[in-house]
Amino acid sequence: WQAAPHRPRRWWLDLAIVAIAFFAVHAFVTRDVVRGPLPPLQGALLDGTAISIAEWQRAQGGAAFLLYVWAVWCPICKTVEGSIDAVARDAPVLTVAMQSGDGAHVGRFLAARGLRWPTLVDDDANLSRQLGVGAVPTLIFVDRAGEVRAVTQGYTSEIGIRLRLWWAGRSS
Repeated sequence: WQAAPHRPRRWWLDLAIVAIAFFAVHAFVTRDVVRGPLPPLQGALLDGTAISIAEWQRAQGGAAFLLYVWAVWCPICKTVEGSIDAVARDAPVLTVAMQSGDGAHVGRFLAARGLRWPTLVDDDANLSRQLGVGAVPTLIFVDRAGEVRAVTQGYTSEIGIRLRLWWAGRSS
């Protein structure tokens, strides 16, 4: 009996396989999320004020922005909220509270956590369905022209959010 000759491990092949698997899973889970022009969506803020997403973007100076779909019952959303809050301090972020109760309930949740995000109430998930969002958290990066430039679901780091937002700002 003789052992097979030792072949050096091809670490780059392992890395390539992991990267391909990661991107394939990401493409699958975000397959229904809107791409191209953001649809003309309207909703109500926490206080009941009706607003369209396009109006909100114009009020932000037409800048690229992050549209963050989350829920009060989502544990991953709670782990991402610190990153979202840090980004929201110096970049436009509009959030959508999917199936999380009425404006008063969502407002109390945000206040208890010290968060002051502009938030659309999506208790019936109508906005989320129009966006093609079926899972939270979903982050949609929109450029100055209202085009979706990137989408991600699940946990995302602050640097990952900032880089995608920067790219969306440069894309239009």
